Amino acid sequence: MRPDLRTYPIPFNEEARLRAVFSVPGLREENTKVFDAICEATRHLLDCPIAHISVVEDDTQWYKSVVGIELSRMPKNNSFCAHTIMSGEPMIVPDLSKDPRFEAHPMVAEGGPGARYYAGVPLVLSSGQRFGSLCGLDLVPHEAPSDQAIAILTDLGKAVVAALEGAPPSFADTGEDVTGKTTFITLVGHELRTPLTILFGSIKLLEATAEGGVNKLVLSSARKSAKHLIDLVETIITYSDVSTGELRLNEQACKLNELLDDTAGLILPNADGVLKSASVDSKSVDIPLYVDADQIKLALNALLLNAINHGGENITLKGNIDASDNIEISITDDGKLDEKVELAALYEPFVVGGDIENRSTRGGLGLGLPLTRKLVELHGGEFEVIAADHHTSAVIRLPAWRMKADQLK
Repeated sequence: MRPDLRTYPIPFNEEARLRAVFSVPGLREENTKVFDAICEATRHLLDCPIAHISVVEDDTQWYKSVVGIELSRMPKNNSFCAHTIMSGEPMIVPDLSKDPRFEAHPMVAEGGPGARYYAGVPLVLSSGQRFGSLCGLDLVPHEAPSDQAIAILTDLGKAVVAALEGAPPSFADTGEDVTGKTTFITLVGHELRTPLTILFGSIKLLEATAEGGVNKLVLSSARKSAKHLIDLVETIITYSDVSTGELRLNEQACKLNELLDDTAGLILPNADGVLKSASVDSKSVDIPLYVDADQIKLALNALLLNAINHGGENITLKGNIDASDNIEISITDDGKLDEKVELAALYEPFVVGGDIENRSTRGGLGLGLPLTRKLVELHGGEFEVIAADHHTSAVIRLPAWRMKADQLK
């Protein structure tokens, strides 16, 4: 049986975030009294027995200061703060055992220490990168803290960062960069929106005048692709941060089979000009999801295009629940990877990943698979390519809590 998925998401800009973490002079495991004093203030503010300043690295989390309990470096699977750094907002969980994200968490579930309450703020460096959190913990549920308490906790977090970076804290809300970022976004919006709008309108006109047959099918697929690209541009502009390379999720409730049907509706030519399409497996489960639908569709479209260009003749999409109750989405074709292909290289950005001769590749896999991996990890999931003798599968796995859309809206 395959082991469970990780319990935490990975930021889209994780490599840049880690570089920023390792470059902060004061971020060493040696402690000073000022950080203990901030943790004591946090404990009293939130009426919690435990408070700490965490530092979230690539695989582990450690503590600049801890009061109320003894904690040593631990794996990120045991971390709540790995979730806190995904946003610039405080993360308040009155009862961890009733939150779908954490009910099976090793620190919450039976057999663990029984954590129940968490209130933390992300610690944001002057570069904009988030490296950890200042938080309070308790073994019993709490009511959510007041707005005033959260504001004070946020200011205490700024004091932590100031002490680490060696600068006086600034508690004023400086807002977003309205110069460089706004100029860039405006430029991107104009340069992408205008030609895409023209392209979309032209395709719709051609589709309306087509007389059916292959041309009608191809134009319909092209229209859907152009519309998805327009939606994606809008999503990236709205939910990206140019200064840090971060991409945030616009999570909402949706249905898995609607995502699969939308992807399977594309009929596109491969590198040889042969039209290829995909179908949804009749055994595919239809379940509710709480995800960024645009980003998941982007990942699925990238995998479908890869199968169309490099895969076999028959392509199937399927949604399933795996043995660990996690969500499994697969795109399978009856092609075969060349034995010389190193699968690990397929996930690296800007790396072709080998000469996939048996799958008729024309110039490599590009950014499709690395981008898919990052989008899936941003959702707290995992991505892999499985090469068998008679088929190749690209598999997205998402944590089980993302099926509980009704509790997460």
